[in-house]
Amino acid sequence: MAQKMSNTTILLPDKLKEELKEMGKETGLSVNHLIKLAASSMVANYREKGSFIFADLLNPEHRENIKKESNN
Repeated sequence: MAQKMSNTTILLPDKLKEELKEMGKETGLSVNHLIKLAASSMVANYREKGSFIFADLLNPEHRENIKKESNN
């Protein structure tokens, strides 16, 4: 039996979306599928290891690097 699916909308920086498109071309996977894989992986990782998986992402230095990358 097929899983029930629902739609959601996300905003991505242009550069990230382009990188996902390129990754999709290289792997033969759609951007939608890549995002579902990433989300599934994060949920599984969170269930196994807990909220500390976000420590690097919440680090102020890491956030500044993300901002710089988004602006390029």
